[in-house]
Amino acid sequence: MKPIKTLFFTLGVFVLLAGTMWITPEAGVKVGSFTFHMPTFEDMLLSQQEEYADISDLVSHQFEIDSEVEIEMDTTMAGETTTEVVHGADYDELVKSIRKLEMNHEGRKNLEKFFGHLQNDSLVRIMHYGDSQIEGDRITSFVRNKLQVRFGGTGVGLRPALQPYDYVFSAKQENTGNWKRYPIYGNVDTMVTHNNYGVMGAFSRYAPLTPDSVPFRDSIWYEAEMNVSKSDISYVKTREYEHMRFFYGNAKSPVALTVIARGDTVLTQTLPANLGYGVVESDLPDSTSSITLRFAGYDSPDIYGIELASRSGVIMDNIALRGSSGTIFTRTNFEHDLQMYRDLDPRLFILQFGGNVMPYIKDVKAIDRYGRWFGNQIKRIQELCPEAAIIVIGPSDMSTKEKDRYVTYEHLPKVVEALKKVTLANGAAYWDMYRAMGGHNSMPSWVNAVPELARPDYVHFSPKGARLVANMFYNALIFEFNNYLEEEI
Repeated sequence: MKPIKTLFFTLGVFVLLAGTMWITPEAGVKVGSFTFHMPTFEDMLLSQQEEYADISDLVSHQFEIDSEVEIEMDTTMAGETTTEVVHGADYDELVKSIRKLEMNHEGRKNLEKFFGHLQNDSLVRIMHYGDSQIEGDRITSFVRNKLQVRFGGTGVGLRPALQPYDYVFSAKQENTGNWKRYPIYGNVDTMVTHNNYGVMGAFSRYAPLTPDSVPFRDSIWYEAEMNVSKSDISYVKTREYEHMRFFYGNAKSPVALTVIARGDTVLTQTLPANLGYGVVESDLPDSTSSITLRFAGYDSPDIYGIELASRSGVIMDNIALRGSSGTIFTRTNFEHDLQMYRDLDPRLFILQFGGNVMPYIKDVKAIDRYGRWFGNQIKRIQELCPEAAIIVIGPSDMSTKEKDRYVTYEHLPKVVEALKKVTLANGAAYWDMYRAMGGHNSMPSWVNAVPELARPDYVHFSPKGARLVANMFYNALIFEFNNYLEEEI
């Protein structure tokens, strides 16, 4: 080919490519499941490298706040000897790296009320609700262990009768029989004609539902079993169960319940029919680390949860709601929930949500709407448990793929601010996990860390990352508790 023809051919290719680049939208052209992209002129002319957050200082400055021992010193002034509490030498410097809880005066008073219970009460319950970021007892298990080591308590707290996740760090669970779980979020079963789901947002059964409009027939005998036992990889404090409570209701026919611990039957009881809500409880033998519940009858109760815990110290529940945006509290039956919350008597709610709305948030109106919805959840909890404090943990950084880059969801910072705004306005405290982990474009740094701190989905933490963020939150909580103690002196 002659040089002049080569030149014209090359120029023609450039013109064709330039025209294609010019008419192709920046978001690309979707063809079936495939999206066709072309680089922009800016991409071609400028070398753009997405900057990811530097988290090296964040990781290197982590510490366990409980290791900073307080020292009592006698000081003499004007002939009087007083005892002064002095923090460890590095305490003041180390706490500068803590992402503090944010709250107004009302929120601080509510949190201090919780600290008073933590300091003085023999038994204190914390209920940690969250999305898939906490499932498997990640994050919760670390905070629970730290609190139980410091304030006493054993056990795993409240658990579903049917575990919806394949892996749970703190206990093993096995079910025999035809069990099914009915959540109030996600794909709600249309066979459920009521909203008595219990405080975990779901109930479980081993016999099919019979709608109230259909006459019940006691023609099929059902037998089922559930076993909860210690996990050898869990924290030691969670492996011992001192007391059991079983929350149930809505059986159409009496059900025989047998509870077995350490090979012995510790309880036999008939669960009555047509009871809207009931509780069965029993002390367990010393060093119980495995418990079995056996059921027999012509129907199954709706089982709202089983509690395995101690009678003193801290109980901390892990209530993971995969796919939920945290707006379940206004959807369940208020009076029904009120009965269960009165029995549980929580002193602190931790609400960790926001991540599941990110793929669907497209504009400011959607952000404001979600903020209002979430504010209503806080108000409902305050109506149900007016003596309890509330801490909201906002979403982590999350990345979406744009061409060949992973970047923070466009509206995530505004969702964080919306959640913070309604949290503070309703007298609760806010912990900004997004900024605690590094803020904008920090998730890729967590994914690429060695060892990895987050999964390649650019959404969820790895076990090591979950422990790291749990320690960051615990430090923030205990920092405020230490301040409360100093004010009390």
